[in-house]
Amino acid sequence: MKLSQHLAVTGIAAAALLPVWTGEEILLFSVGSVLIDVDHYLLYIRRTGRFDIRGMFRYFEELWKIEKNIPYVGLCLFHTFDFFLAVGVLSLHYPALQPLLAGLLFHFAVDMIDLVRKGVPFIRAYFLLEHLIRRKGKGYPYY
Repeated sequence: MKLSQHLAVTGIAAAALLPVWTGEEILLFSVGSVLIDVDHYLLYIRRTGRFDIRGMFRYFEELWKIEKNIPYVGLCLFHTFDFFLAVGVLSLHYPALQPLLAGLLFHFAVDMIDLVRKGVPFIRAYFLLEHLIRRKGKGYPYY
């Protein structure tokens, strides 16, 4: 999904949470829901060696045009169950992180709906071990 779409659905979800959460909790939820995509920037840097943010958006615009032909795009670390588990364990010790985890999981659910809708639910790895296996497969890296 595009950044603008994530911002819109996060805004709607945050508004729905207003009656039950504090402003700080809603802020943490929103941060988790949007900043999870920093891993896309890290993937862009790894693939291209460039650091420009505009270039990253162009890169993924082009990727979306050919994504049905890509068997595996690569590791988006913050979109893995391993990362969610780590944040979940931390949130047991630091309950203030629970809204952040909720935001991460909300973003992930929205992404999954979008990937299934597009017919590419397995374009990314959902576990670190899965990445280690899939990166050795045919068509990776796709460029």
